[in-house]
Amino acid sequence: MQTHSKILLVDDNPINIRVAAKILRSNNYNISFSQSGKEALEKTQKVPFDLILLDVMMPDMDGYEVCQRLKQDPVTEKIPVIFLTAKTEPESIVKGFEVGGADYVTKPFHGQELLSRVATHLRLKQSLEQLNQTNRLLTESNETKDKMFSIISHDLLGPFGSICESLEMLATNQVVMDDASMQSFVKALWQSIGNAYALLENLLYWARNQQGQMIYKPRILNMNQAVHETYDLLEGMAMIKEITLKSNLIDIYTAYADKNAVKTILRNLVANAIKFTNPGGTITTRIIDKDDRFIEVSVCDNGIGMNQETMGNLFSAKAKNDPKWGTSGEKGVGLGLIITKEFIEKHNGTIRVDSTPGIGSTFYFTLPKNN
Repeated sequence: MQTHSKILLVDDNPINIRVAAKILRSNNYNISFSQSGKEALEKTQKVPFDLILLDVMMPDMDGYEVCQRLKQDPVTEKIPVIFLTAKTEPESIVKGFEVGGADYVTKPFHGQELLSRVATHLRLKQSLEQLNQTNRLLTESNETKDKMFSIISHDLLGPFGSICESLEMLATNQVVMDDASMQSFVKALWQSIGNAYALLENLLYWARNQQGQMIYKPRILNMNQAVHETYDLLEGMAMIKEITLKSNLIDIYTAYADKNAVKTILRNLVANAIKFTNPGGTITTRIIDKDDRFIEVSVCDNGIGMNQETMGNLFSAKAKNDPKWGTSGEKGVGLGLIITKEFIEKHNGTIRVDSTPGIGSTFYFTLPKNN
């Protein structure tokens, strides 16, 4: 069994504490002690104990009541409790199990028995934690798959079907349009292809990231250049809605980050701002030195904004995100923001949003300056 596990001894008799502590310390356990139930409950709020050895007969608050309180508190409910007792009557033993005890050891202590029971319950606790972790990962994996299948079946098939139908109409001369109508038709088709491609790219990035297959190659990046390249890429989308793209990039800013990840982060945030900004609006990207270690990038729009509930679900793949419609009918599922958050956190950065309905939104994220 691993050593240095934190064990709390609770007994009003200092001699019992000394005897038990000596036995346990000989096996490198980390021992704390309390001589009352109240003191024990206070300590468990401050220290994450791995196991508690709890005397039954104590003044003011007996071990049964202490155990009940431990099991009623989410902070301490999973800590195994072994009762220390001189009472071997069946009723006393049964009561100990009824209030949440995991086991009992009779006094006076037999050293090998005490060590054996402690080691057993520490192993059980560790196994349970590993099992819970595995279940959590399986649940997240299933949620990821469900999200991916939903996006593929509803949000990729639809646009590609529409694109195929439009191209078929052009190829078979089913429609006759003047130059202006044709130009508008081709622009709409181009935008649909661009949106579908961006969604597919995000989906592939997300799947690789969930499987731990994303390869990050951080280096010193010119963030000014990254912003300008993003604007060049999305200029056509902005022009269709007559949205102005601005920046405050006078000084040169750099970050220690993966180039492809940063391009994806900026593209998702600016494209999202274009989507939810009304025609004729403005989007501004700013960069500042947040502190000695990080820069902070912000993407600000004067679009439709969000309420608190919407902001609370922005970065969650688990949320039941209904398709969000942009100010010109653009459709999306919020996957870009989930990818953005994961990529930023890979760089030990953070992301947050400030938004007011009808006023606009500003996304802030940080990236490290150096390795």
